[in-house]
Amino acid sequence: MSGITTAYCASAKAEHYAAAHCFDTTVTPTGTTSTNFVLTSMSSNAGISVGNSVSGTNVVSGSVVASIDSSSQITISKATTGSGSSITFTISGDVFKVALIIPSPTGTYGAASTNYANITVNSDEVSGTGYTATGTAMTNVGPVISGTGAYINFSPNPSWTSATFSARGCMIYNTIARLGVASATGTGRAMGVFDFGGTQSVSAGTFRVLMPAAALSTAVFSIA
Repeated sequence: MSGITTAYCASAKAEHYAAAHCFDTTVTPTGTTSTNFVLTSMSSNAGISVGNSVSGTNVVSGSVVASIDSSSQITISKATTGSGSSITFTISGDVFKVALIIPSPTGTYGAASTNYANITVNSDEVSGTGYTATGTAMTNVGPVISGTGAYINFSPNPSWTSATFSARGCMIYNTIARLGVASATGTGRAMGVFDFGGTQSVSAGTFRVLMPAAALSTAVFSIA
């Protein structure tokens, strides 16, 4: 037994009903700041959700979307520091990461996993040349509707270069605590655990985790 079972974590399924995960891709609309909490004259609010991170000129670090007021106005969580127009804002969904699990873990990982900390408490995360603890960030593609279902994927494939290590599986987890959402497991919330089907090794090369095909029946996460 590897101690790893491919599964969509049960806690992640429950948290979806509390709007606790956001896979929005990054958008870069323009707008106006006026030394308050409101961004006006937004060129577009498409692809923006409450809780998305916001950055840009006059925007304080750590600001998130508090409300979407209209097609051209949003309110953020922290007051801006100055006035300006035609400012480009970077607005993003949650940051998901993938952490690799060693070939013979002491812990058990699958549907009951709740957090990245499950791996660290058992000292089951990979270590080696080219790998950094907590894994690597992934790039959101955004949710896609397919018939009566929907799915999400990540692109490009996460990879580690100039690497020398071995891994048996991985965990994809959410690094963000969503605004206004209470979560028993805090940040680092597990989304899914994946068994590689055997030990995969790299020596002074590139280790790449291949995302499945972007379709309802094959995507990394889907709701049919």
